[in-house]
Amino acid sequence: MNRLNLAALATACAALITTTSLKAAFPAVNIVPIHANAGVTAVLTNTPEPGVFIATATGVVQTALLGTCVENAQLQVRFPATPDQPVVLNGTGSFTWIDGSKSLQFSVTGTATPDPANPNFFNSRYQLTFTGGTGAFASASGGAEITEVVMFTSATTGTVTWTLNGLVITPK
Repeated sequence: MNRLNLAALATACAALITTTSLKAAFPAVNIVPIHANAGVTAVLTNTPEPGVFIATATGVVQTALLGTCVENAQLQVRFPATPDQPVVLNGTGSFTWIDGSKSLQFSVTGTATPDPANPNFFNSRYQLTFTGGTGAFASASGGAEITEVVMFTSATTGTVTWTLNGLVITPK
């Protein structure tokens, strides 16, 4: 082999190795936008710690990506010691198809502040991280933001509406 052929062969081998390595390092994925809205009921239960509650949220979610599904979530709700600080919320949940065949799981963290016009209303903003699921979403990841309004109908029950905008990432 002459030097030109040897150089061409070496370049081709390097390109093949690089391409194969890049495919292994960056697997093919689907990145799909998710937009949703929901109507949810949240019920607060006491914990032993003053000012800390567990909120159980259940409701209906509408989204083109997931279809109509049910939200089930549990959040720790930590009310501040002073009214100038926001309520801090952290938890986990899932969106499950009505027939139960698929689900998308998430963790969430956010804050809520009372509406200045009416202290029975709270405005919340959450950062949501997708953490897997079942079916096509078993390895899902991604994130979203939820904007929410809560209307407390009693000291322990609230009616909630929210919108979600984000991205869901799944393997191809």
